[in-house]
Parts: sequence; C-alpha cells; structure tokens
Amino acid sequence: MPLFLVTSIIMVNAQTENNMTNMTSPTTLVNKELSLNIGEIILESKTQSEGMRISDIDKQEFEISWSGNATLQIDIPVWDSGTVWTTLKDDGYWYGKGYGMLITLDNSVAKYTFNTIGKMHDDGKIRNLGSVTFDTNDTGPLSILKNTIGVLADEIDQQGNAITKIWKLER
Repeated sequence: MPLFLVTSIIMVNAQTENNMTNMTSPTTLVNKELSLNIGEIILESKTQSEGMRISDIDKQEFEISWSGNATLQIDIPVWDSGTVWTTLKDDGYWYGKGYGMLITLDNSVAKYTFNTIGKMHDDGKIRNLGSVTFDTNDTGPLSILKNTIGVLADEIDQQGNAITKIWKLER
C-alpha cells in the first residue's frame, strides 16, 4: 500500500476519533446571553373554523381555515385569519403547521407562521402548544410584531371555536 494512502487513512481515522470525542463529551455552557424569558401576552384571539378538508388521507392530514377577532396587546383590535395543516399521528397527537394574517381597522397587515403540537382531551377539546413567528413592515400599531417570536397555547372545541393566547419571547 502506498505511504500516501496509509498516511491519509491514519489522518482521517484520527480526525474522526477527535470529532466523536468532541461530540460526546459533556459540555457545560455558562452564557447569560443564551437565556430567554416569556414576556407579556401580545395577542389573544377568538376565532371560528370556516372550513375543513382532508388534504392527504394517507398522512391523516387536514386543512382547516379560520377567522375571527383578536386583541393585540391590551387594546388594539385586529382581524385574525389563517390556515393550518394538521396531522393526526398514531400516538393521538396532532401536529400543526400554518400561517395567518392580522389586519387592523386601517388595513395594516402582519403575517405569521406557526407550528403546534396538541392532543384531544376527555372533554373533546384539542389543546395545542407551539411557536409563532411574526413579520410586518407596518410602522403603526403592528410594528411591535416586527421580527417577533412567540409561544402560543390554544384550545379548540368540537364546533371549531378556538381561543388562542400568544406570549412574546424576550432575551
């Protein structure tokens, strides 16, 4: 075997062992900049499902649209509308991903995307937890949502009535 090939194999093998050691070694991370806080509620909404269809029967995936009223922070009324694709997994959990828009009375718009995980409870309501990312170019009341990430909790009854609360994540 040529010396070059043997040397290359030894170097790759040594590098692989070094990388594996670095990956499996416990690391203590002490960095206050990596902490976060759940801030105040930034949005509360009450919405109603407007339609549902099976979007992929093999994946047990549903597409559901909704609209309703929401309140941004304490006193800014907005209209909330969106669509979610939710998949019922074999373990009974619902995995959702979707998007929506918030529109103020003067037609300012904020868009959002979200992901949720939830489960139907004995009372027939689905309760989800998730994350939401907002985006807007608004310079008015919706500007507080520009580049904002939040955590959400919602509850949906069997008639499609939903209550959602979103808290802002802060550093």
